[in-house]
Amino acid sequence: MEVSNLKEISKEVLKAVDSASEEVMQIYESGNFDIEGKQDGSPVTLADKKSHQALSSSLMSIDPNIPILSEEGDVLENTKSLFWLIDPLDGTKEFINKNGDFTVNVALIEDGVPVLGVVSAPAIKECFVGYINQAFKIVNGEEIQISSKKQTQDMCLVTVSKSHKSDKDNLFIEACTSEFDKVEEVPTGSSLKLCRVAEGAANIYSRMGPTYQWDIAAGQAVVEAAGGSVSDLEGRPLRYEFKSEKKNPLFYCSGDPSFPWKNIFDKLV
Repeated sequence: MEVSNLKEISKEVLKAVDSASEEVMQIYESGNFDIEGKQDGSPVTLADKKSHQALSSSLMSIDPNIPILSEEGDVLENTKSLFWLIDPLDGTKEFINKNGDFTVNVALIEDGVPVLGVVSAPAIKECFVGYINQAFKIVNGEEIQISSKKQTQDMCLVTVSKSHKSDKDNLFIEACTSEFDKVEEVPTGSSLKLCRVAEGAANIYSRMGPTYQWDIAAGQAVVEAAGGSVSDLEGRPLRYEFKSEKKNPLFYCSGDPSFPWKNIFDKLV
């Protein structure tokens, strides 16, 4: 898809995400969460559902021929190579805990590749947009160009989950400690972990546990547009399909694709 088209589409997606974010923040500020449990044990709130409705309506108005695969949608299968992949509220635990690190995520997938991504964190008033070599952060209405950071031996900044840091995360940090002069953790929630890598506030995000494809597709688009990469442990870029409940392989998000991260992961698996 041409950059000029993606630029225009991104403006419409931003409007859709802003609308959904308003729905989320109204519920967030009211405290009326109405928490339910899904089959996999994860929580879902009224905000997840309201955001899904707002996003679906807005994206359909952009182009009714592009199907939508959403975490909160019906179970669907489709053969089209172009589709929306959305997570109406990523970081529901962060939302419930009211720490602000939750996001509204929209990705446009073409032939398995996230060619456009928008990640909004409405509680902290940050939004990230990425498409083909164009990546920026919006703060107070101002667009700020972002780029990922080159890896050096003296320092490694590792994003870790605010809510569910695992033993495998600790093992990865230990491996980094033996590789770099200094390692610092950057506790972050939701898909903001990828965005921190995209803007150069972190070097690496390692995910050694289960995730679904809607969790990271928009973030991957932002990271890649900023010069980074999201890969499986063999270094292959993650790809996406129009399949409900599809899980991602174990992966890492790096600001510097040229750095040999695979050598570290080979020691862990």
